[in-house]
Amino acid sequence: MGFRTLRFVVRIRRSERYPVEIREGLLERVGGELRNGLAVSRAAVLTDSRVAALHARPLLRSLAGSGLDARVIAIPPGERSKSLPSLARVLARMHRLGVDRRTTLLNLGGGVVCDLGGFAASAYMRGLPYVNVPTTLVAQLDASLGGKVAVNTADAKNLLGAFHQPRAVLIDPSLLRTLSSRDLRCGFGEGIKAAILGSAPLFERLERDREALLGRDGEALAWTIAEAARVKMRLVEADPYEAELRRALNLGHTIAHALETDRHYGGIKHGEAVAFGVATATEVARRRRMIDSGDADRILALLEAYRLPIRLARLDVGSLLGRLRSIRMVRGGRLLFVVPTGIGRVEILEDLPDAELGSALARRRGKE
Repeated sequence: MGFRTLRFVVRIRRSERYPVEIREGLLERVGGELRNGLAVSRAAVLTDSRVAALHARPLLRSLAGSGLDARVIAIPPGERSKSLPSLARVLARMHRLGVDRRTTLLNLGGGVVCDLGGFAASAYMRGLPYVNVPTTLVAQLDASLGGKVAVNTADAKNLLGAFHQPRAVLIDPSLLRTLSSRDLRCGFGEGIKAAILGSAPLFERLERDREALLGRDGEALAWTIAEAARVKMRLVEADPYEAELRRALNLGHTIAHALETDRHYGGIKHGEAVAFGVATATEVARRRRMIDSGDADRILALLEAYRLPIRLARLDVGSLLGRLRSIRMVRGGRLLFVVPTGIGRVEILEDLPDAELGSALARRRGKE
């Protein structure tokens, strides 16, 4: 006698919402935000040694004032800490400190700390809550938001990761006063990308208020961070787990990730690599006559105004194209490529041939 086929459906509701707060002086109020707003009872802090020296003391003071006695886990600064060995060390340290599933991990730092900490939170004991307290412009307007967490490998950037949304993102623009000029400019690479994706007003403000923004004017920075974050989250909310693998947010990042991997995560910063990727995408769009020359010129001029690279002297086109094979693997052999078609508008090419991309890259080779 045969067995009947039994079938049933499992329904798991997944609704994730979290606040994003932008306020000068917020670092010294984090304890209250965690205790009163999020009902956090236990916390640990992940940061890097450079950020710890600058900002850990006021954060810990704020936590202690709210009854949260948090221990600090510090990693070396830089993109090379965003790796599997570093992740293993962080997880081991969390275990030794007695971190459990009631503990909230605070990620105090830039994109590396937010990505690594988010991934550690997703993996430790099958998932801890975490809160991002970003300290760089790249992190404040981009990397701390969206729940994509990952580490790099020698083969590809962000190859290993997860989707794990934070419980909150607490942004204090006054922390940007401690950034180097180069790191500040890198943040505007992501800001310009966001403006091209969906905010002509943001693009215009980046053009008009460049001196105020580079001078770290608090009001100008807060507005820019909020507007760039809104652009990103509109896109993330429509497809939070990248079911379609067609994320417009990849503008500039397809080339940027290949470039960072090719340079072994050193010598070029993420925001600079994104800027070069945007310049290359603009070159592709111009050659296809998908963008008005005036808009293309404005994009390149704005990148240059923030002293971001639109040309690179040490550019191995063949090696970069080879690095894109892992991206093609994810997308069934195709290279979906985002190009700007105007200020605030983009289009996704269904597949960009290597020959065409190689030609556009060669046109971007030159003096850095």
